[in-house]
Amino acid sequence: MHRETTTDASEVEPAALRLTDSCAPIDADDTLRFAEGPWKRVTTQVVAVLAASVYAAYLVYRGLYTINPDAPGFSALVYAAELHGFFSLLFYFHQTWVLRTRTVVVPAPGRSVDVFITTYNEDLDLLRQTVRAALRMRYPHTTWVLDDGRRDDVRTMCEELGARYLRRDDNRHAKAGNWNHAFAKTSGELIATFDADHVPRADFLERTLGFFRDPKVALVQVPQQYHNLDSVQHRVNWKTRRAYGEQDVFFRLVMPGKDHWNAAFFCGTGAVLRREALAPHGGILTGTITEDLHTSIVLHADGWKSVYLNEVLVTGLAPMDLHSFAIQRLRWAEGNLQTAKHVNPVTSRGLTASQRVAYLASLYHWTIGFPKLIFYLAPPWILFTGHFPIANFDARFLALYLTFLGTLIGSYVIVSRGTGRLFMDELFNMASFFTLLRAAKRVVFGRGRPSTFQVTPKTGAGSGDQWEVAPHLVLLGFSMLAISWSLLGLGFGVSDDAFGSAVATFWTLYNMGLMVGVVRLATRPAQKRRSCRFRAAFPAEIRGRASGDNAIGITADISDRGCTLLWPVPLEKGARLPLRLHLGSRHADWTGEVVARHGERPDRWVVHGIRFVDIGQPDVDLLNDAIFNGVVPELFSSLSAASRTRRVGQALASWVTTRRGIRARRRPVQMPVRVEPGGTSFLATARDISATGLSLVATRPAAVGSHVELEILAPHQRWRGRLSVARCVAQPAGAGFEAWIWGLRFETAKDQDDIERFRQWNAA
Repeated sequence: MHRETTTDASEVEPAALRLTDSCAPIDADDTLRFAEGPWKRVTTQVVAVLAASVYAAYLVYRGLYTINPDAPGFSALVYAAELHGFFSLLFYFHQTWVLRTRTVVVPAPGRSVDVFITTYNEDLDLLRQTVRAALRMRYPHTTWVLDDGRRDDVRTMCEELGARYLRRDDNRHAKAGNWNHAFAKTSGELIATFDADHVPRADFLERTLGFFRDPKVALVQVPQQYHNLDSVQHRVNWKTRRAYGEQDVFFRLVMPGKDHWNAAFFCGTGAVLRREALAPHGGILTGTITEDLHTSIVLHADGWKSVYLNEVLVTGLAPMDLHSFAIQRLRWAEGNLQTAKHVNPVTSRGLTASQRVAYLASLYHWTIGFPKLIFYLAPPWILFTGHFPIANFDARFLALYLTFLGTLIGSYVIVSRGTGRLFMDELFNMASFFTLLRAAKRVVFGRGRPSTFQVTPKTGAGSGDQWEVAPHLVLLGFSMLAISWSLLGLGFGVSDDAFGSAVATFWTLYNMGLMVGVVRLATRPAQKRRSCRFRAAFPAEIRGRASGDNAIGITADISDRGCTLLWPVPLEKGARLPLRLHLGSRHADWTGEVVARHGERPDRWVVHGIRFVDIGQPDVDLLNDAIFNGVVPELFSSLSAASRTRRVGQALASWVTTRRGIRARRRPVQMPVRVEPGGTSFLATARDISATGLSLVATRPAAVGSHVELEILAPHQRWRGRLSVARCVAQPAGAGFEAWIWGLRFETAKDQDDIERFRQWNAA
């Protein structure tokens, strides 16, 4: 992901000097550095202070002059919701006051490391890739699969792959109990832990273990990113390469901010813990269904340090539908609120003031369902009753309120550094408000039976979404009735407050837009595939077919079951094709059956649905290796767009340079190319093309300034020419699937003219 790493040299060099000896102890605080330059840091802090001051002044004014004596209860509820928002804002500003990043430290050799993979009922194929990836992590370690499902096929798989297998006789304390059972059976001084669907990169241990050279570090946590970008909590614009994830603000802003206060906490997976810190407690803490937060508070109270390394080193599966999303958030909300009963961060001894505030903010976040319910009910209630929560609700107050609201929105945009997206955040607040109310009810009034850990479905729940949106449908109907009632009242002269009705109607319509958005989430087409599909452009050939215009295509997406194949000409439905897929530096020879033909794209590629026929487990393993070692790292690298301000600046610079002829406009493409450097030949994938050059993804590096022969393979047309290498940049990838981005420049004006005609032909 994109991170600014500008720091003063004085802040980095002394720490860097002390970290060169991989055996010497360190102070982990020396690895901290500011993620932003001083000017940006001070600017966001000033904006935060101004916004908090404006909010405080607004609340004082509201309390003194605008509480409506004709509707005291209604007024008090709305005022309480606004007061809740004030403290939410203060907590948010505290957690994002200073963003920190870390200098990675070389790990000390010879540490004993256990890797725990917890599983209960997850699909065996999903678990297999996690286990294989864990085994391939490069620092010496022992991988343990902790099977609370007590499945013999999981045991057999572990024996095949070389992982250790553990099971227990009961499921007491669910995941935490499973983890602690393994904790008692093993002896590694450091323990890396992953959920069954979280696939680590090969360098996970190399990037995290060095921080344990500080003897006071108990925990290193990395962000949770999700590779199924078609999940309910993702929005991706593939043209701008801009992605929104519902947890982006937390992992990109809040956790780096918490790290500044030594308050980054354990998130249940993608973490390494020190056995010595957990030993007095018998492992991780039980008693709640969110053992991760509970454990973190206790460790910090005991005087231990935590580290948050803001790098994508592991990816998992996000909930596919709204029902699965609700199951996950209900567990998180209930467990986090429960934690205060066991270890209250406000009163626990050993925590610093900043740690108390940081943990209180985490717990407070899960109470947002109450104010959101008030804000969703308030406008239709106004329309039904004619009672306003604000006295003297006139144009003057509206102008004051809009100024206040504009200040809050502007401060959120600035303090969020381009990561937060206000409308999407509000959409998910609407989606989860009733779930949060259920969680609070369970914590306060009990649930009739002990709290249990419910595993989030990994492939979607299928038919439960209609129940999740029932409260939203009720709210939607109530809001529509309220607007109708108000219009009838105005029409028949029952009410003459057209201004107040217009404002309340606008507020109601905004909330209704969010409700409709939630209903659309619930009514998305159900996920029918058993496995996740990845956007991956792998060149493909039909073996045995002579090289010609119709011999080579490219995949648009792929999974272990099949792919979407772009081919220059239509292929017969039902045909079985001997395909050769070029998976980076390796290739796979499989049979593909054409199960669907979806027409022709604007760039003239014909889209086909392909099912892989009779591929074995080694083939599936090879494809998964290519995906998780090549496709996924490149995916997150390319989708890590800059902030909105920077993107606007980049777009303006691109417009100026293209208008002045400094740089030709580039067009994203998906085309196979044949590269011939030094007499050899291999297939690569073109990423974008302009009148002056192109960039491609290659499986080997190239020397800048060297020349290559290249053939572009597009539908019904080919272009062949000589280009010079202007740049060569290594891409993030695992061993065996290394990739480089080549920037190539056309040699002659004739080449540029030819390629311009080529581009126009393929864009026609």
